[in-house]
Amino acid sequence: MTTTQETLIIRQAVPADVPALATAIGRIDEETQFLGKPGEFHARWAKGFADRLRAFAEKGTGAYVLALNRSEIVGFLGAFAGPFERTRGVIYIAHVGIREAWRGHGVGTKLFVAIEDWARAQGAWRLDLRVDEENARGLALYHKRGFVSEGRIVDGANIEGDWRNHLLMAKVLQPFAEPAWPPTDLLPSASPVRPSAPVFCRPQVEDAAMLRRFELALLREIPLLLKQADEVLDEAGIAKMLAEDLAHADRFALAAVAASPAGEEVVGYASAWREPSSRMHHDAYLNVAVRRDCGGRGIGQDLAAQAEAWARAQGLRRLTAFALAQNTRSVRFATALGFRQETLSRNFTLVDGRTVDRLRMVKRLGEGSPGSPAVTDRR
Repeated sequence: MTTTQETLIIRQAVPADVPALATAIGRIDEETQFLGKPGEFHARWAKGFADRLRAFAEKGTGAYVLALNRSEIVGFLGAFAGPFERTRGVIYIAHVGIREAWRGHGVGTKLFVAIEDWARAQGAWRLDLRVDEENARGLALYHKRGFVSEGRIVDGANIEGDWRNHLLMAKVLQPFAEPAWPPTDLLPSASPVRPSAPVFCRPQVEDAAMLRRFELALLREIPLLLKQADEVLDEAGIAKMLAEDLAHADRFALAAVAASPAGEEVVGYASAWREPSSRMHHDAYLNVAVRRDCGGRGIGQDLAAQAEAWARAQGLRRLTAFALAQNTRSVRFATALGFRQETLSRNFTLVDGRTVDRLRMVKRLGEGSPGSPAVTDRR
């Protein structure tokens, strides 16, 4: 077999490539321990793959780059932009694979050059990825391409009972010239009328309007968030999201609902979702938010306790949370809950023209479950 670089064609995948790409992914998963469990891509992600590729191309939000030897796919790289305007310039390289016979022949370098060219054309300012510490070949390539480590994800994956650590790595494409956002302590705000003590309940589809009002209020009063008000889903979109959450045991949602002169309103919300990959299914991402005029009342702690109880009942090993580092109240809150810094991404994004760092924080779950407030069906 000839494996010279001259035979390679590097191009973006199109929907018509999906059958061959899915086959290549399946074969590569069988040839390496560092990607998905063999057969999992077909079972979990292959359905709708062509539609996602089409949407990526139309919106510029992602791309799969292929390395072809004549008509055979011998390597691929999948990368995706962040979901919000403030993260659109952060390109996460989520999926890289090369056929075993083609490793060491420059395929990986060509794929990374192509995705970096694509990212720069989209106006991206950084590339992110995570890699198994034991993946020596991958690490050599990433260092060669200018990636640096931003921290370690302990027990990032489980491969046949073996716990593996990952590194979070990044490459800066467009350094920011603007000054960094200063540390900002968003203390609870005063309100002439404070809502009553809340009840905690699982949000239902019919709560969509109330949840939308909560999210809009939250974004108005807290500047250091990645989402902006014009990116909040409409009622129909939130209702669809709630229906999907209710249908999945791998997702958790809890609302703190209080009475006010205007009627019932959401004053706090917690959500969590498990990593879909079976090798990382022991980890879940947690988000907790409370209106500032309801701060200091223990609502956030109660929401987090319920989420942790759910995680423990699921048998999870880790809870992961993200915080913008300059939002000192958020970092202080996570630290009080037992979360510890795992990675630090400097100049991760821009908020109102100033750079902001991002922390990845983890709470490792041991035996037993802490006490948590009762969940009520208020209907």
